[in-house]
Amino acid sequence: MRTRSLVLTTALTLSLIGLGACNKTGGAAKDAADTTNNAAATSSPVVAGAQDATSAVVGQASAATTLTAAGFVTGAATSDMYEIAAGKIAMRKSTNPAIKKFARQMVHDHSASTAKLKGLLAQPGMTATLPADMDERRKGMINNLTLAKPADFDKMYIDQQVAAHNEALTLVNGYASHGDNDGLKGFAAAIAPTVQLHRDMAKQIESTLK
Repeated sequence: MRTRSLVLTTALTLSLIGLGACNKTGGAAKDAADTTNNAAATSSPVVAGAQDATSAVVGQASAATTLTAAGFVTGAATSDMYEIAAGKIAMRKSTNPAIKKFARQMVHDHSASTAKLKGLLAQPGMTATLPADMDERRKGMINNLTLAKPADFDKMYIDQQVAAHNEALTLVNGYASHGDNDGLKGFAAAIAPTVQLHRDMAKQIESTLK
């Protein structure tokens, strides 16, 4: 119990620090939180869950304040990278048919999203570019999935999926309403219903795991 309390207390502290720091310094605070999450990846479901919860708080804070074209492209593309990588792991590790089907759809839909984004960025006047790799925060989430034991995997994956799609919804809805590039605003508005559907699907699966 003392170990669990310490882990949860640490997660809450990191969440509050990350949230407050993000509001003040943006990328620098996010990078620090990302590095912490990736470096501490673990097979312990309690520790991994605390890391993922901290990641969700930091991600929501970042998504809510992303209104520039460069920031949106990075956020959307990185989200797709994470979803594709996580989906491939779930297709391999999960034995739950519903989760395997959901994971296949995530790989398909997020690959399509990236293809559409690439096409949009190739148009004249677009200066934003796709990131080369995931950020350290999402790499930490992927590491936790990779290290998860079979008995812990399904819940960890679906918990991540609910949080990741909540973050993605915040990103696309915010940018669609207040972004600085009309083409990207249209893209954000167009993919919002799919992101919403994914989040609802993840929550439905989550309810069956409790």
